[in-house]
Amino acid sequence: MAQNIYQKPIFLNSVHHKLVKVAPVSNYKFARELNSVLVVGQEFLEAAKYFPLVFTKEQDGSVIPVAILGLRNNENLFIEEDGKWRLGIYIPIYFRRYPFILASNKSQDGAFTVCVDSTYEGFDSKDGLQLFDEGGNQTEEFKKTVELLRNYQSQFESTKNMLKILEEYKLFKEVSANITLPAGEKIGLGGLTMVDEEAMFKLEDEKIIKLFRLGYFSLIYAHLYSLSNFRSLMMMADKKEGSKG
Repeated sequence: MAQNIYQKPIFLNSVHHKLVKVAPVSNYKFARELNSVLVVGQEFLEAAKYFPLVFTKEQDGSVIPVAILGLRNNENLFIEEDGKWRLGIYIPIYFRRYPFILASNKSQDGAFTVCVDSTYEGFDSKDGLQLFDEGGNQTEEFKKTVELLRNYQSQFESTKNMLKILEEYKLFKEVSANITLPAGEKIGLGGLTMVDEEAMFKLEDEKIIKLFRLGYFSLIYAHLYSLSNFRSLMMMADKKEGSKG
């Protein structure tokens, strides 16, 4: 369900990109057609206030958590016509880190290297974030960006561990929904997975304690609480469709 926004990522280094500057992201048009986005555990509590958080399976069978941004295909309801993110709404880290990303470096086992989407219009601009100083070292501003990327990668690995345990405990159940908007439009949503709360109640005490001590209980209930946001999406989708008419 979640799509890749990085069209042509390239590795950054202090030799070839010593004088390169990257302008800050001024709009989110690159995400306009994404109706979902990958989220990590540390985001659940905040993201649950605005989006439905569900789980979906990738082509390789792995389960990932995503925030639903729109009910129709290729529609992000949280981006305004001018490309700005809706004021006051949480922006997922997946988008905030753009145009940068960490990528596995095949020449160094287990190592990650900072990359940038070279198709980003603000790449190699006259003004913006300078990546390296005269000595070829990362600037203080760029270090903050790298720290965000590393923290995100660490959280992604931690989230995968949570998903592994939830699968092991058989706490996932597949769901589908047939939504009818106020104006009468019918939309079908399939391929979604959620935590089965009834299955949680039947877990052995030791498993319950493990989930609690690992801090997963709050994330699970943030996910379950967030499902009420489907009602908000319905109203937003209906209003947007009505404005076209």
